[in-house]
Amino acid sequence: MGYLFLALATIACVAGSSALTASDGMKNKKYGLIGVLTFAVSYVLFSRSILTINLSIAYAVFCGVGIIMSSIISTVVFKQKMTKIGVACMILILAACVLIHLFGSM
Repeated sequence: MGYLFLALATIACVAGSSALTASDGMKNKKYGLIGVLTFAVSYVLFSRSILTINLSIAYAVFCGVGIIMSSIISTVVFKQKMTKIGVACMILILAACVLIHLFGSM
């Protein structure tokens, strides 16, 4: 159940980041409010996930997967550019998430 909460927390965090980007510096209050609310939901869900997952593992996966998801959304939705180095770094972040999940609790 912890990983379900972690996945939902990550999705909510990325949705919040995307909404804040769409708010254009809080000029669009609707998206700004959505961003703030989804961040609150994200942290509530994250707090539930760390009841059953080690904090170090949960936070690493939360951040790493969140960075990758945000990068994909920024490229696809907001038409922001990603360099080859950026893509290589995303692959390294993904590898680090897998490794810390596999070996982080040893």
